[in-house]
Amino acid sequence: MPLADGQIVADYTVLRTLGAGGMGEVYLVQHPRLPRHDALKVLGSAVSSDDEYRKRFNLEADMVATLSSRHIVTIYDRGEFDDKLWIAMEYIDGTDASRLLAERYPYGMPPAEVVRIITGVAEALDYAHGRGLLHRDVKPANILLGLPGTGDERVMLADFGIARWMGQSSDLTGTNMTVGTVAYAAPEQLKGEQIDGHADQYALAATAYHLLTGMPPFQHTNPAIVISQHLSADPPAIGAKRPELACLSPVFAKALAKDAGKRYTRCIDFARALEQGIGTAERQTGATDVTSSAPVSGAAAKAGAGRHAKPESGMSRRRLLIPAILGAVVIIAGAAAGVSLLFGHRDLHASATTRTTPPPPAVSSRMDLPVVVIGANCAVLGAAAVSEKGAPAYCAHASAGTGPIVWSLQPEKLATGGAG
Repeated sequence: MPLADGQIVADYTVLRTLGAGGMGEVYLVQHPRLPRHDALKVLGSAVSSDDEYRKRFNLEADMVATLSSRHIVTIYDRGEFDDKLWIAMEYIDGTDASRLLAERYPYGMPPAEVVRIITGVAEALDYAHGRGLLHRDVKPANILLGLPGTGDERVMLADFGIARWMGQSSDLTGTNMTVGTVAYAAPEQLKGEQIDGHADQYALAATAYHLLTGMPPFQHTNPAIVISQHLSADPPAIGAKRPELACLSPVFAKALAKDAGKRYTRCIDFARALEQGIGTAERQTGATDVTSSAPVSGAAAKAGAGRHAKPESGMSRRRLLIPAILGAVVIIAGAAAGVSLLFGHRDLHASATTRTTPPPPAVSSRMDLPVVVIGANCAVLGAAAVSEKGAPAYCAHASAGTGPIVWSLQPEKLATGGAG
């Protein structure tokens, strides 16, 4: 049962519900002693009673609590209330980059604004990498933006919910699988290999491409095909989407290289190359902040305020799926909703927020492709498993008859050579 306004939880006073989803609820709360509002996430009973989730929750909270950066959402405290786990974190009165794209810039944001956002996230990532921590799920939905004109227009990286220490396996639960949002994940992460900061840089570059063009580098309704493209296809030339930014193609080719060793050394190096390239484009075109969408007004931005209460598409509301046969394989179907235990606010339904301009379906439906498992064994290609909620899952190759194994929810659309 949701908490009531005015209820006291771990000394915090609940002011209102920001959102609710399959993993729990998020509330705007008053700090018990300081004149400050925080965001309090309370996990559901089913999750809180699971020993594996509890262990992972505490580990992830401890990992992220070691970070202190102006571009990373701060974790204040964690604990337990009525047998439910909770975590208190910094509340950002604003929106996120994914929502801003959908509502105001469906064909791409102003380049100067993209540079500002990417630079802030790059600084956050390099800071975390310097302390041995990887994010592993960089994407527009995890970039929080303070409201324009409020004096708090920060760029904040959130949702370190599947973060790992460098040197640890990219495996999350001890089985042979990898998690992460398919549309932005690096090839080595999708293959379950050991990863370093270059994987986050790849995701940052894919995010920058999305912010500039309104769509990720690779897109398809079937995540297996997107995975195959990440593994083998050249990154698309950004000039095909925005001709005035054609000079950025070499920048993205380097940052999205299949070989991690050929990418930029640090995330900030990519951000600076992006800024230099955009400067060149502006000099060549004689224009600044070229965009086909109207800028965000203060009123429009305020209408979309409250990152913790943003609505989601049906695809991104899907929850953690656990096949009952063919081994202990976990399928995450929707923006890492199930594994981002601590900070997965993108899985929340809106409770008090309305959109000012509905996003075009063709764009919003591809914002966050499902997260799938790659590398997990299955006895027979085409074999079916049953998810926790009774939905079917199917096993196939990521490409025509070869490559690593991938699980999908759409058997009729699997790549050639997979399940029939």
